[in-house]
Amino acid sequence: MRTVVNRPQVCVSIEGHTVKECIKAAGLAALAGADILEIRFDCLYLMKVHQNNNSESDSEQKNQFELVSKEVSEVDVKDTIKRLKEAIEKPVIFTCRNKEEGGFFPGNEEERVEILSKAIESKVSWIDLELNLDTKKRKKLCEAAEKSKTKIISSFHDVNKTPLADEIVSLIEENHDSGDLVKLCFKTHDYHDGIEIVNACWNLRNSPHQISVMGLGPSGDWTRLHAPLLNQALVYATLESDFHLGKKGLINVRDLTDAWDMLEY
Repeated sequence: MRTVVNRPQVCVSIEGHTVKECIKAAGLAALAGADILEIRFDCLYLMKVHQNNNSESDSEQKNQFELVSKEVSEVDVKDTIKRLKEAIEKPVIFTCRNKEEGGFFPGNEEERVEILSKAIESKVSWIDLELNLDTKKRKKLCEAAEKSKTKIISSFHDVNKTPLADEIVSLIEENHDSGDLVKLCFKTHDYHDGIEIVNACWNLRNSPHQISVMGLGPSGDWTRLHAPLLNQALVYATLESDFHLGKKGLINVRDLTDAWDMLEY
């Protein structure tokens, strides 16, 4: 007998380095079936610098580049948010991740908080606020979000390891009222880490908490693939279609929904 489950919403992360790239990717993600788009605003502080290698052919040289950080002042935050808002129709999660949690924002916390504040002022649908944000600053941002009717994703990213299942459950239980949804992401090194994340989600499957828990690395995509069974509220996917996505813990948005169809979720 088929198990009746509710499919979570699918969020595609947009990691363009220019507004034009973000808008193009947003359109492709919408066509691919994304419900929500995450704008990784911190990625706009990276620019591609092409590398010249005399030993390579012209076509190969065009594909070789490195990502270099911009100065904070090089991005007009207010204008950029305005242009993105005008061009993107889907609900947006605004994220400006610091380097400590795996992001690329080159400035200090004061500058980053100011950017988050401007995003909230624009009445963005969702704002990603890390649990590790300074308590006073986070409270002020949460109050502003409530006034603008912006929903809050309370996030935590461990870029080094995956804790035990009980610790993951405790982290969610302790912070479930810190926002509208709790997002946890851990660095996975092997299938043992994946099992810890799955066990935590299985133990929470009947809880009322809105969660999105995943890994980055081998087995990190297990909770994405089985999110409907684990009663997750939101699943993050990508437009990338690299054969090695599984090793990164990522999954292509179309492959995700195809897998759910195949598994009869």
